[in-house]
Amino acid sequence: MKIIIKCILILWVPLISSNTIILDGNLDESEWESSFEITQYYEVVPFTLSPAKVKTSTKIFSNEDGIYVGFINYQENSSMISNKSLRDEWSSNSEQNGIAIDFDSDGAKAYVFIITLANIQRDGIRMLGGSPEFDWDGDWKAQTKKYDGYWVSEFLIPWNVVLMKPEIDIKRKINITTYRYLANEKVWLNDTKTNLFRANFLSNLRTIEINSFSKRKLNFFPFISKTYNSVTGFNENKLGAEIFLNTGTGKQINLTINPDFGQAESDEVIVNFSAQETFYSEKRAFFNENQSLFDLNHYDRYRIINTRRIGAGSNYLCSSTLNENDCINSKKNYTDIDYALRYTQKNNNLDFGIFIAKESDERYSNGKDFYAIRSKKKVDNRTIGYFLTHVENNFLNESATVNVIDFANVKSNKLTIYNDLISSERDGKTGFGYRSQFNYKPTPLSRRSGSILYFDDNLILNDFGYLKKNDWFHIGIGSDISLIDFSKFKKIKELELGIDFNYDSDISGNSNPFRIGQKNEFTFLNTSKFQFTWDLKTSGKDTTITRKNIDFPYVKTKGSFSFNLDYESPSLGVWEYDWRVGYENADKYRSFNSNGYKRRYAKIGGSFYPSDNFKVGFTTRIRNEKEWLNWIENNDLAVYDLSQKIISINMNWYRGIKHEIRLKSQFVALQAKNPSSLVVDDNGYLNQSNKEVNPFSDGITSFQVRYKYEIAPLSYIYLVYTRGGRVFDDNITRDTSQIFKDPWENPGNEIFSLKIRLKF
Repeated sequence: MKIIIKCILILWVPLISSNTIILDGNLDESEWESSFEITQYYEVVPFTLSPAKVKTSTKIFSNEDGIYVGFINYQENSSMISNKSLRDEWSSNSEQNGIAIDFDSDGAKAYVFIITLANIQRDGIRMLGGSPEFDWDGDWKAQTKKYDGYWVSEFLIPWNVVLMKPEIDIKRKINITTYRYLANEKVWLNDTKTNLFRANFLSNLRTIEINSFSKRKLNFFPFISKTYNSVTGFNENKLGAEIFLNTGTGKQINLTINPDFGQAESDEVIVNFSAQETFYSEKRAFFNENQSLFDLNHYDRYRIINTRRIGAGSNYLCSSTLNENDCINSKKNYTDIDYALRYTQKNNNLDFGIFIAKESDERYSNGKDFYAIRSKKKVDNRTIGYFLTHVENNFLNESATVNVIDFANVKSNKLTIYNDLISSERDGKTGFGYRSQFNYKPTPLSRRSGSILYFDDNLILNDFGYLKKNDWFHIGIGSDISLIDFSKFKKIKELELGIDFNYDSDISGNSNPFRIGQKNEFTFLNTSKFQFTWDLKTSGKDTTITRKNIDFPYVKTKGSFSFNLDYESPSLGVWEYDWRVGYENADKYRSFNSNGYKRRYAKIGGSFYPSDNFKVGFTTRIRNEKEWLNWIENNDLAVYDLSQKIISINMNWYRGIKHEIRLKSQFVALQAKNPSSLVVDDNGYLNQSNKEVNPFSDGITSFQVRYKYEIAPLSYIYLVYTRGGRVFDDNITRDTSQIFKDPWENPGNEIFSLKIRLKF
C-alpha cells in the first residue's frame, strides 16, 4: 500500500506544483508579469506608418506547452465589432489580433495565426517570395473576452503545431510580428512596420529568445462519409483515416488511407474559353497539412506540385472496350485514392521530404502513381533546393519526370533574388524552363520588381504540377510607391501608385502585345477606397489561341486601351457595398468587316450584417463584348457579340460556436450572338470565311447549402446539399431568364452528403 501511495505522489505532485495556464481571456497568471512585452504599434494598412492612435499591450512567453501570446486591446465598447465569419475568411469585419512566427528564424516562411473578437480562427503560411495562403488549418487555440474599455485575446501555439528544426539549447530564437485590426476604421496595426503582403515581410520580423521545448504529437483523424446523387444514381459509402505524427525532433510523418476526394466546399464557377487551364486551390485537409516544403510556385504561372492532380478524373478508352455504354456510364470526374504518404524532416539548415500517392484502379481504368522528393539547404542568407517529381500513368503506360533546382538569395532586407531551373521529360521529349526574379525595396514606401521567364515548347509540368503555358518568353518590370503626406488634401490617407511593363512572346520570337499598366489606389480617412487603373496593349500576335497549330501558330491582334474604376464603401453600420466598372476598346481589323473590339463591364456587390451571427452577401456582374474572338478548331475562329451575367448569393448563419450554416450559390448566363466566321491565313491575319457558325448560349448553376457542427476542435459533422449543372445550346433560342433557369430545372448533379471527421 505504501508503494502505491508513493507512486501516486510522484505522479501527482508535479501536477500540483506546475502553473497551468488557463486559456480564458484573463491574463492573470504570474507568467504574464515577467513576459516579453510590446506596446508600440504602427498603422500598416493603409501603409502610413503613423503611430497607432489606440493603445495595445502584447505579452509573449513560452513553457512546455508552447508559445503564449496575450493581447490587451483598448477601445470604446461601442466600437467593438464582433461579426462572426467562416474560418479563414479574409474579409471578416471584426476586431482581430494576429501573430506571424518564423519558428526557425531563417527567413524562409512564417506561420500566421489570427483570432477575431467573435472567436473565429484564421491561419495560413507566408512563404519567401510568395503571397499569404490560408488553406492550411493548424491545431492551436485562442480565446477572447470583452471588458469595459478593452478586450483581450489569449493564444496558445503548441510546440508541435508545425514542423520546426530541433533545438538542443534551452533557448530558441524565433522571428515574430504581431497585429491588431480595427474593424470600424478598417486599419491594420503592426509592431514591426510591415504587413503580410509586403515583399520584404519576412525580413522585417522581430527576433526574440524564448524558452525552448519539444513535444511529440500523434493525431488520428478517422472519417466516414455518405454520398448520394439523385440525378445519376451514384451512391457511395467511404471510410478512411488520416494519421499525423510529429516526433518533436524535427521529423513528421503524414499518412492518409482512402481519403475523401473533396471537402464539403464547392469551387468558384469560372467560365474559361481560353487555351490556358484554370487553377483551383486545394481544399482537402491532408494535402494542406505540412505541405509548405513542397510548395514551389511563381504567382499563377506555375506550380511544381498541384495536389489537385491527385484524385482528378481518370483516363478512359471506352471505344476499345467490349461494353462501351457501361464504360461511358461508369465515368467519374474524380478518382479514388488508395493512400498518400508524406515524410519531412528538418536538420538545422537542411529540409528534406518525400511524398507518395497512389490512386485506385477502376473497372475501365487504372489509377496513377505520384512521387516527389524535395530538399532545401540554407547557407547564410542563401537557400538552394532540389525538387524531383515523377508520375506513372498505369492506364496509358506513360511516365513524366520533372527536375528543379531553385535558388533564393536574400541580399539584404531590401533586395531578394530568386532563380529556378526546370527540366521535364515525357514521352521521350525533354523540356526546359527558367525563372529569374528580383524584389527590391529602396525605401519602406517604394518597391521595384522584375522577372524573366523562359519555357520551351516541350516543357510539361501538368502531370503533377501546373503550368499556365509553355513556349513562352516573358520579361516584366514593375514599380510602385505609397504617398502618405497630404496636407492639402486632408481627406486622403494614402495613395498607392504603380506601373508595370510586360513583354511576352513565344520562343520563336512571335511577339505578343506589349503591355503597360498603371494603378492609382486612394484610401480615404472615412475608410473608403477608390482605384483607377488603365492598360495599354500594342498590336501583336496571340500565340496560344490556335492551340499550337503548326501551320497557323498565331493570330495577329490589334492594340487596345482599357481602364477600370473600383470603389469600396466604408462600413455603413450593418452593411457595406462595392462596385466596379470597366471599359476596353481596340482598333478595327482591315482584313475583314470589323468595327473594333469593345468591352463593357459592371459589378456591384454588398454585405448585410443584421446581427453578429448572420451575414448575407450578393454580387452581380455584367460583361458585354463586341467582336469577342473565339477559337473553334484548327484555323477556324469566329467573332461574337458576347453577353455574360453572373449572380452570386451567399449567406452565413452561426449559432453559438458549434453550429454553422452556409449557403453559397452562383448562376451564370452567357449568350454569344451574331457570329461571323473567320479563318487565319499563313501570316496570321483574320479573314472572312463562308463556314457556317451558330450562336450559342451557356448556363451554369452552382448551389450549395452546408451545415457544419463542431464536435471538438478539428472534429466536425457536415451535412451538405449540392445542386448544379451546365446547359449548353449551340443554336441560341433562350433568353437570359431561361438560361439561368434551365441548369436548375435540369441539373447534372443533385448530391446529398454526410461526413463525420473526428480527431483523436
